[in-house]
Order: sequence, then C-alpha cells, then structure tokens
Amino acid sequence: PLVYHVRQTAPQPAVADVAGEVRRQWKQSAIAKRVRPGDRIAVGCGSRGIRHIGLIVKTTIEALNELGAKPFVVAAMGSHGGATPEGQRELLGSYRIDETHLGVPVKTDMESQQIGTNSWGDPVWWDRNALAADGVVTVSRIKPHTDFRGKYESGIVKMCVIGLGKREGASQHHRWGWRGLKDMMVESCKVILDKTKFLGGLA
Repeated sequence: PLVYHVRQTAPQPAVADVAGEVRRQWKQSAIAKRVRPGDRIAVGCGSRGIRHIGLIVKTTIEALNELGAKPFVVAAMGSHGGATPEGQRELLGSYRIDETHLGVPVKTDMESQQIGTNSWGDPVWWDRNALAADGVVTVSRIKPHTDFRGKYESGIVKMCVIGLGKREGASQHHRWGWRGLKDMMVESCKVILDKTKFLGGLA
C-alpha cells in the first residue's frame, strides 16, 4: 500500500523509588544550601496532572523539614478551581495535598500583591503568602503548551508567573493570547526572580 500506519514509541525514563528520588533531588540541589534552619518555605502546588503528586509533595515537605525549614503549601494554579479559595482547596485535596495528609498548613487564599512592572508596562502580581515566606519553591510539571512553541511553555516559569500570580496574573497574561504566554510571561518572570525569594522548582 502507498500508506502505512506507523507507531513510534519514544523510550521514557522510569523512576522506581519516587519518594527516594524526590528526596535526593532536593537534598543534592543548590536550593538545599540556601535553606536555613527555621526558614518558612512556601511550596507552590498546582492543578496539573502529575503522577504520584501527593507523594511527591509529601516527600518535598519531609525533605524541607529535614533541612530544618518550616514548610507550608500555597496554591499555585492561577484561576483554576473557579478562582476561589474553596475551589482550589478542594482541587488540591483531591490530590491528597491537604493538612491531613501533609501535616502542614495549606493556604489557598486568592490575595495577590503587585511587586513591580514588566518590560511591557504591565503589573506583575504574586501570592501574598508566598511573598511573606523566607523562600519559595514549586513542584512543577514541565510539558509542551498546546497553543504555542517557545523557550518556556508550561512549567516552572508559568507556575511562577500565572500560578502564583493568582487570578490577576492569570487574566493579565491570558488576555494577550499566546503572546502573553510566549513573550510577556518571560518578562514577568524576570521581575519575580528579582523581587521575590523564589528559590527554584522540582521539575
């Protein structure tokens, strides 16, 4: 026949011990050296589908505790969950990201604060709970975006800008369409890296 049905399967990495690998990544990262005993560390968690997300976040909390920090969770999902504290708490809870399973506070407040202005002249917003912390990390899923191709698509940068930007950050960037994500999102992230105590993310 002139046309063949072809299936290509790319080899995928496999992690046998998820908790052990998560702990190793945090402990061996440069972030570990920047966490001081007693630091209140906000762990940004979103609504993207990550397999074993509850275990990954729980192990992240444990690793930060072992470093002497006082971790807590902040919702980092922009306007997901109906853009309400209750909706975001319910969404995180469905992943076992709640006080019962983690033993730490889970903050889903929607209040954000303007921390600066990006090169486009637009305000940059950030979660108030994250701003009040001594350090901020994220548990992020990195994947291609469905609408555009760029250096940063859907991952740590997007979680910092739109996830932790709450309702304001999400609506501001999305109103520009794909340019708001491909181009302006990077400019907003530069402000965040300069103005906040963001330490890095587990990808």
